[in-house]
Amino acid sequence: MIPKIICHIMSSVDGRLLPGRWTQPYDGTSSSVLFKDYAEIGKSLGTDAWMFGKATTKEVFPYKFMPKSENTACPGKIYVGHRDTSRLFITIDPDADIFYTDSRLRGDNILTVLGTNATVDYLQMLEDKGISYIVLNDPMNLREAMEIIHESFRINKISLQGGGIIDGAMLAAGLLDELSLVIYPGIDGLTTSPSIFEYLGTSDERPANGQALELLSSETRSHGIVWLRYKFHKKQ
Repeated sequence: MIPKIICHIMSSVDGRLLPGRWTQPYDGTSSSVLFKDYAEIGKSLGTDAWMFGKATTKEVFPYKFMPKSENTACPGKIYVGHRDTSRLFITIDPDADIFYTDSRLRGDNILTVLGTNATVDYLQMLEDKGISYIVLNDPMNLREAMEIIHESFRINKISLQGGGIIDGAMLAAGLLDELSLVIYPGIDGLTTSPSIFEYLGTSDERPANGQALELLSSETRSHGIVWLRYKFHKKQ
């Protein structure tokens, strides 16, 4: 089994993900007020874990770990660190080089999914901080990662909060159950700005193929925010 996965994301009306580029609300309200509403919606989803891709995690922990050892990890290793918060933060780190300056993110214990390129001193750094980890042959085998997260960490529902690359990878893997899309009343407008789903594939690939969306609810909230909630239907 795998957890239920809800992609919970806030974008501009043109589907872009860089808040610093969005136009401001017409009534002069601080954008931080609108971001708080997004966070409150996220809490209402009742998940027991939330998740970032590597690029988004690196915005919080920008320092790179420099290994001193060439000895690397064995696949299948699972380390359960501190589990004293009500929710768990999960990230995928294929390079195994994020240097964590804290054992928590936004107050929640951390779990990272790594590959066999993770060095023993990197794993020791995580263990010293009480950070949980999973080592896989392929850390981008997202279905296997989700199965282990469910079985070993008892996680039943995850809020996937971007960025676009991990959203696209989860979409292509057919792992998304719902889309919780919060639309901010502003525009980016730049073609090259990242969008909600950024699958890194060739032009002939269709990462959403065989998946259809059913609108579950739509809600207009304060300051022009619109919250759309969809269910993914998947062809067998």
